[in-house]
Amino acid sequence: MPEHIEEIALSFTPSEDGLVYVPGVLTELGFAPSGGEARRLIDGGGVKISGVALESGEYHVDATRLVGQVIQVGKRKFARIKG
Repeated sequence: MPEHIEEIALSFTPSEDGLVYVPGVLTELGFAPSGGEARRLIDGGGVKISGVALESGEYHVDATRLVGQVIQVGKRKFARIKG
């Protein structure tokens, strides 16, 4: 993990269950060109939140799991989500 990771404020709105759609977050960050590609990255194990890979099909996560955490896509794309 790099020493300096850019902090990015996102405007995501959790669902009624308090969940956030991760492919939407990845496209907003510019880490995936589309929702379909973001889902493929997740299914392939290429998306991590604070070092823990998302499971295949795990497209919705609790909003508290994202805020202040580092999202990693592949080996070179990193961002810290501002709360």
